[in-house]
Amino acid sequence: MGEWLSDPGADGGAPLAAPLAAALDLLKAGNQRFLQAIADSPDPEGTVEALAQAEPYAVILGCSDSRVPPEIVFNETVGRLFVIRVASNVAGNEETATVEYALARWKCSLVVVLGHTQCGGVAAAMDKLPPGAEGRLNIGGSMHLSSLISRIHSNLGFMGGGSPADPWADAVRLNVRHTMKQLTTLSMTLRQQVDSGRLVLLGAVYHVETGAVEFL
Repeated sequence: MGEWLSDPGADGGAPLAAPLAAALDLLKAGNQRFLQAIADSPDPEGTVEALAQAEPYAVILGCSDSRVPPEIVFNETVGRLFVIRVASNVAGNEETATVEYALARWKCSLVVVLGHTQCGGVAAAMDKLPPGAEGRLNIGGSMHLSSLISRIHSNLGFMGGGSPADPWADAVRLNVRHTMKQLTTLSMTLRQQVDSGRLVLLGAVYHVETGAVEFL
């Protein structure tokens, strides 16, 4: 895993591997810059209070892919979006319950299921991982990862009726639509709010190639 450091970790435990220590240092340095920005603001106490107050107007169920952070994609400030992120934006009991929590806590009127092009989970379900990625992902070696890929595979149906020009993009859209269906299937609360018009459930796809969001 790399060269071992001679110093123990901050908690007095085993030494950290060099790559891990470097990653942790980046996180710590980033938090210090964040704290410094607060201290340098005209009203530090007011800034902290504003950060602590959350009034989200929309729920985003998106993919965990590091290229698709919803706050940046939608150019929103902290606290304005209630974000749930899971690989390939699937919806199980936990994700559905988290959406229900946001609706109960903040009365959000909009839920967006946000997929994205070049989604690795969808590619794995289609057996279309980029060369070399198969070994790194090691799907067969993880029961949990295999279960996730199986769920995405089930979401895809398996396809049919899509455009032969870009089946990967079609699969991403289909996965988004199935997640939307799954949310209202698992949750009577969501289904009733959608049916009554109190809640809008939308699907969207972020295009990593351009930065544009396509609402379905």
